[in-house]
Amino acid sequence: HCVRATAGYSCDVDLQLIRAANILKCPEWHKFVILLLDEMYIREDVVYNKHSGRIVGFTDMGDINNHLLAFERSVTGEQRPRQLAKSMLVIMVKGLFTPFKYPYAQFASVNMSADMLFHPFWKSVYRLERMGFKVLGATFDGASVNRRFVKLHNSKEKQLYKVKNVYASDGRSLLFFSDPPHLIKTIRNCWASKCRSLWNNGYDISWKHLEQLYERDSGRTTGLSMIPKLKFEHLNLTPFSKMRVDLAAQVVSESVGKALQL
Repeated sequence: HCVRATAGYSCDVDLQLIRAANILKCPEWHKFVILLLDEMYIREDVVYNKHSGRIVGFTDMGDINNHLLAFERSVTGEQRPRQLAKSMLVIMVKGLFTPFKYPYAQFASVNMSADMLFHPFWKSVYRLERMGFKVLGATFDGASVNRRFVKLHNSKEKQLYKVKNVYASDGRSLLFFSDPPHLIKTIRNCWASKCRSLWNNGYDISWKHLEQLYERDSGRTTGLSMIPKLKFEHLNLTPFSKMRVDLAAQVVSESVGKALQL
């Protein structure tokens, strides 16, 4: 029930994915999946892999991207050693109507760009369609790299959210949409930012309103609270707390909205 972790794709991972999803015997609606893409920062380091005899920790974005980067260096005459990876791109398979999820592929990178993301994404779609899955969409955060990646499919479209799945035998489309947890955090971060001015129907939307509500609610002596879930950490954000979806969801919840209206 395990395979050795490697960058890129692996036939062993494909076989294990087929077994885990029971793709040969499952109902047709179990085959509908989406892809989740996320880039995580990692610590720069090199490690000796005793199983393969290789030094790992360098950038590896797949054969095509690696060859293109090497060609670019040869054309420009740039002489530099192989770079250590600073981030890891992970592609995960998630069932659309089932709780099935599986980390499918990972790629070590330094500065991810939209064109470097293009090939790994569509190769993942190709391999999954060959296995028998039906890829209906992909979701990711609102990073500029991801937005440019979507734009690569048709630069003339102002708002592109759907493209043709060229590997689907039935002519299906493939949908792009932002990850809802990241959108919730983005709304909260924009609200808390001192560099942004927000308003609605001519009224300012200020983080100070929430701070005043919290102070007023905390000073109640009756023991009753309009916003019982809001704590100090909700308002005094740190780099770590900004990543927590639960804090963002509680800040923009319906109960907080109603309390602000009182």
